[in-house]
Amino acid sequence: MCATVGVMPDEMIHIADRVRGVAAEKRANQQTIADILGMSRGSVNQRMTGNIPFAAWEIGRLAHAFDVPVSAFYSVRAA
Repeated sequence: MCATVGVMPDEMIHIADRVRGVAAEKRANQQTIADILGMSRGSVNQRMTGNIPFAAWEIGRLAHAFDVPVSAFYSVRAA
């Protein structure tokens, strides 16, 4: 069993929004993301729409592939 990013549903959607944003900046489509993660485009679509949370390793792999910090996929919250 792989670890998923421990987030609430609204945060899942925010992470998916950030993944879409970073992917757009890098001109990567869902198939490119699927290739990076070694999964089907349909599985990526489920994550991009917030239906399934991104696993921690998936965010790490995307950060590495897109040459961005992992923090690029999370919002900064004031305490």
